[in-house]
Amino acid sequence: MRKTADRLCGHCGQPVGKYMSINTAANLLDCSEQFFRNLVRDRRIRYFKIGSMVRIPCSELKNLMLEIPPLDEDVSNLLT
Repeated sequence: MRKTADRLCGHCGQPVGKYMSINTAANLLDCSEQFFRNLVRDRRIRYFKIGSMVRIPCSELKNLMLEIPPLDEDVSNLLT
């Protein structure tokens, strides 16, 4: 079975990672949705917009966790 990092995009050949919605990311890091919406609005975090859906790469959440430590130790295991 392949890991997520081993999957490659059929168009560009780049590794395909995991992505989360603003709601999921806010629940995972115990922050408000508005916090993530402000990060997206100010372009302080990398994101992808697919139609009206906004998705945040898990790699960006890992970087954010360096600045905001999670309340639960198991949260970092969910992002790997």
